[in-house]
Amino acid sequence: MKKIWIAFSTVALALSLPLTSMATSNQKFTDVPETKHFAEAVNELAERHIITGYADGLFKPGNPITRGQAAAIIVKLLKENPDYYVQDPGFKDVSKANGYYNSIAKLAELEIMSGYANGNFGPNDPVTRGQLASILVKAYDLPRFDFISKENPFRDVKSTNSHGANVLILYKLGITSGVTPERFGINEFVTRGQASKLMLTTERVYPDTYSIKTQGDKSGMMMRFSEIMADEDTDEFIPNSEIYHAAIIKGRQTPAGYTGDRLQLTPLKEGRGTLQVGGNYGMEAQNIKRYYNKYYVDVKKVNGRLKIELQHPSEILKTRARLKMAAGEKVESIHFAQTDGVVISDNMAFEGYTDSPDVFIRVNRHGNYIATVRLTNGKEVRYAVDVKAPTKHKLYYEIEITKMKNSK
Repeated sequence: MKKIWIAFSTVALALSLPLTSMATSNQKFTDVPETKHFAEAVNELAERHIITGYADGLFKPGNPITRGQAAAIIVKLLKENPDYYVQDPGFKDVSKANGYYNSIAKLAELEIMSGYANGNFGPNDPVTRGQLASILVKAYDLPRFDFISKENPFRDVKSTNSHGANVLILYKLGITSGVTPERFGINEFVTRGQASKLMLTTERVYPDTYSIKTQGDKSGMMMRFSEIMADEDTDEFIPNSEIYHAAIIKGRQTPAGYTGDRLQLTPLKEGRGTLQVGGNYGMEAQNIKRYYNKYYVDVKKVNGRLKIELQHPSEILKTRARLKMAAGEKVESIHFAQTDGVVISDNMAFEGYTDSPDVFIRVNRHGNYIATVRLTNGKEVRYAVDVKAPTKHKLYYEIEITKMKNSK
């Protein structure tokens, strides 16, 4: 299976460096000097009325940011309006009199921030670096990358642990670095100055993602997808196409039932890719229902940002027909013809598998065929190849292959 690894450009520097060359002379707080790496972020967010200082006029950038403060800032960055209507989140320690109530309730509704197992939210609790990473990943729906150990430079971060994968997402996108080259400080508290810079950097560099939700009854749903290269002559599945990145984001159980999974698509570069999404639902074998959807994934640059558009293709892609061979058998050539004798090819192109003696040919039309395989030892093996047009939502033909008894 061919793998294509996508190297993301570093779009932001470490926390110790300025965000951009933009002047930071518009100083809003006396305790945020221009020499601080977070000064530009604090000043810009204050100018946009997204953050404020304390009653004494100071910003206090070294204070840990609290969960309530983080909720209020994120709501404004996302341009949500929590003052219009919010659902009661039911947190025991957040009453409607709390100044952060609406912001907390809105982010709980959007599933960006949640409470503790004891029913509290902890609005005055300080936020750790790991927690803020998870908040930003959810708030901006950042790409859900899979990681291997060599891609993780931090000794205190594991992708399988709580917040670990989200820390690595921010690191891969260049939004943040560690407190040292080998340590992220995942459980250390985030200061108000650091949080301001992390939030503004994320807002500036996050890629636009696109989501496809599951269909039908969400109970017992399974979702899967296949990405294939845009070359019309290949059906090779690859984990990451060059055009976009795809990842399944699992739903969660709620009192109202399972929320359902979704497929997140992130544009990587301009071009066209292909996508087949499938799934099944139903708890009992006799009630299992399956669905499929096929798409062209068109990635275009709009106002300087990559955007995804999905198109339903009407055509069916060439499909592999696998011819099973016995151990030691080697194919010399394949004669492919319709059952009425019309020859499609006397020397049909074929390819092998790395882990099997089997070979495959590609078919691009429905019908009934006979594949006569000539082996290097002079013998012939014949196969009946029944190719059926798929349902309209599938990218590939449905193929049934039977080895014929009169092989010689």
